[in-house]
Amino acid sequence: MNLPFILNVAIGLLFIYLILSLLASEVQELLATLLQWRAKHLKEAIETLLSGGSGAPEAENVRHLVTRLYDNTLMRNMNQDAKGWIAGSIRNLTRLFAWNRKGAFGTNQATGPSYIAPDTFATSLVDSLGLPALSGKLTEFRLKKFAQRIIGPYSVQQGSENIDLPAGSIIIPAANALSPDENPGRIRRIAQQYELYNLNEDPAFQTLVYEFHDALEDFGLRQAALVTAVARMSEAFQEFIHASEQDKAPGFVNRLKAEHRSLFGEGNERALVAGKLRPNIYEISQLADDSSDVFQELKQAYASRLDIATKVDAIIQAKLAAYNRELTPPVKLDQVPLSQRQIWTNDALEQLIQSGQLTPEEGKIYQVYDGIRHLPQPLRESLSSLARRASVRAQETGDELNQFRNEIAVWFDRSMSRASGVYRRNAKGVAIALGLLLATFTNADSFYIVDRLTSDENLRNLVTEQAKRLVPESSSQQGLTTAQLEQLRDKADDALKELSVPVGWNANHISQQFQCPTTSQAKTEFEQKCQALKTEFNLQRVLDVSLQNPLSAGRILLGWLLTGLAISMGAPFWFDLLGKLIKVRNTGSKPASPEALETEKSDQK
Repeated sequence: MNLPFILNVAIGLLFIYLILSLLASEVQELLATLLQWRAKHLKEAIETLLSGGSGAPEAENVRHLVTRLYDNTLMRNMNQDAKGWIAGSIRNLTRLFAWNRKGAFGTNQATGPSYIAPDTFATSLVDSLGLPALSGKLTEFRLKKFAQRIIGPYSVQQGSENIDLPAGSIIIPAANALSPDENPGRIRRIAQQYELYNLNEDPAFQTLVYEFHDALEDFGLRQAALVTAVARMSEAFQEFIHASEQDKAPGFVNRLKAEHRSLFGEGNERALVAGKLRPNIYEISQLADDSSDVFQELKQAYASRLDIATKVDAIIQAKLAAYNRELTPPVKLDQVPLSQRQIWTNDALEQLIQSGQLTPEEGKIYQVYDGIRHLPQPLRESLSSLARRASVRAQETGDELNQFRNEIAVWFDRSMSRASGVYRRNAKGVAIALGLLLATFTNADSFYIVDRLTSDENLRNLVTEQAKRLVPESSSQQGLTTAQLEQLRDKADDALKELSVPVGWNANHISQQFQCPTTSQAKTEFEQKCQALKTEFNLQRVLDVSLQNPLSAGRILLGWLLTGLAISMGAPFWFDLLGKLIKVRNTGSKPASPEALETEKSDQK
């Protein structure tokens, strides 16, 4: 037995493994597409990430959050559903499975993305939690408190029969009309020290209040940035100081100048930093925790204007009572599915908005608040940890929210790397199962294949030549792309048309696998069973022969197992190995053409 003979046998065996692996990969890819294994695994990985690990007790809240996440515009834009009548019909067939039906990947969505970019996930999560909106509202609330700390409280006339003022007029209450717990403002306190009790009637002070109000209003309408609003307040304060120099005591003016420097600094940076007008990144993360001090501070901004929760809860309790009329025994609100409670909440908000008891903006804020109340505790803790890490890396205050998104993106990317490993292990298990099924279904017995290749010279040479055609010497051997795999499948189909491999269920193969005698005269019971198998081939005849020759049956089973494991290695593995053996057999690669050499030299230059 010389080396070329061994190489030819090995090439033939690897060629058959490659053909079967191509078939198995095609079946596995088809199953993965129809059953949406990748999309389903990605969603489960996101649920595990947000819940803090598998087996978390807040599974329903996590699923609801993931549904909101998949409903985000950025995520929905990544979801490409089937188009056209044929593709749509095939996709509808897959909805027979529960995990492919509408609602599996967000509201009314039956398909999901197989890959999500980390920055897309981070932005979608931050937006779904409403953190940018809450951060903006908290900044607006703090800016208003900062203004009132300077000029004192004021109100805007909304129209009334008792006050003869047009709607939109600013009312500045007198200092003696304020309650003891109300701060009259620093300017008023300084004025009281200099016995300037008629400050409300001062046109310069009235102009100052109007300028502050306009700056707050523009910032609330997102028509001016925070830096711009603070700069306008600083300029208005300076104008008031300049006007006071004309008719006020020098001591009063000097106190105002010192107060301005204390509040705003040289470039207004003190108002932004010392005044904490813009929430830092840790405070932003705390907005996702309704029990935190930062969230309670924001809640105060709405508590004085409208008790939204009381009105919404009253409507929800009425819906719960109607819901319980159809149930025995009745259930409590926390026992109602979260999805049903969310429907009731949306209906309640819509009812209050239509009746004018609630503005659309307040409705959105409440939806964010209601979503935050049901966030899983591990996610809150994770966001806090990410915020602390991002605050160290943030270069400037204004970049902290983007840095927070970057930290979430890195957190998601690392988690998905681990999830990819889990998916590969699961895919490997499926590949082994498919390999065993395919080996059994095609009767691909590795031991029998080797016997045929070693004993049949014509078959061996024919298989070797087909392998050389399938794997040319000029192949790069650097791994296969999807397009190259498609080309390889086409070449394999052409090769099989001219080749009969020792694979398949027929009387000739089975009789050789069980080592049936070639003589037509049957003497023993085993020989009689073999003769019956050759005369009439069916499953019952195969079982009869197996019972008469259990050793051969065990060898066939072991051969199927070996073939199944070989198939699970994948087509790229056998393609690469087959190409290397062919190069060894041909003692080297094919020399490069002169044109290729010239091209290589020009590239090096």
